Amino acid sequence: MLQMIQRQNEVIEKQTNTIEEQMKTIDKQELEINNLQDRVVKLERSDSQKQKSSSEIFTDVSTPNGTILSYEKDHMHNEDSKSKFFRRLLTPEVAHNSVAFYAYISNDFGGVGKHHVFVYDTEVTNQGNAYNKHTGVFTAPTTGLYAFCYTAFASGEHVAGETGNYGEVSVQLVHNGAYKGSIYVDTETNWEEEMATGFAILMLQAGDDVVTMSKDVGQGSYHSNDIGRWSFSGFQIS
Repeated sequence: MLQMIQRQNEVIEKQTNTIEEQMKTIDKQELEINNLQDRVVKLERSDSQKQKSSSEIFTDVSTPNGTILSYEKDHMHNEDSKSKFFRRLLTPEVAHNSVAFYAYISNDFGGVGKHHVFVYDTEVTNQGNAYNKHTGVFTAPTTGLYAFCYTAFASGEHVAGETGNYGEVSVQLVHNGAYKGSIYVDTETNWEEEMATGFAILMLQAGDDVVTMSKDVGQGSYHSNDIGRWSFSGFQIS
């Protein structure tokens, strides 16, 4: 009988301990719930303040190029106006130190000798003034990565007073006197025309020169007119 009572007491004691642990867990959960409720209230207040600020006047908003923009409260209720405003903030403008050029030869020509430097005398774009239309030389103003494109057009006619063979030449892209790429055009019969374009990406140091020149003596004539142009272009990537 005594043993039975002892076992019952042990069971009761275990149940009591279990109940106490559960009460502690409940108290802990109530505390966590209260903390979460406080966080929700704070987040709701913060969101309300953000919505309020977005409908107020925007002043002294600095863009990367130093432009100051302002925006009136009433316009923020118009989604189209709001979208245009933020596009103005996010859209980059042309930097003052950007480098890009595009030039072409203005007329048909011939008489290309060995290592002849092609001069693209008509500037279309020369942002940064790094290309010289009188010499055909591009000079890197700053160290960086640059992209270049060059096009040649051989004629199947004697358009510049030549006789004999028709247009043929190998055009090289040259960096500080070193070969970096080439294209080749060749016409064998009358009225045959051929055009080629080359592209290259070069790492340049400030002051480096890039030109296009013939590898050997060219033959015949070359078109550069509204049908197709000899052109040279490039821009700084980074």
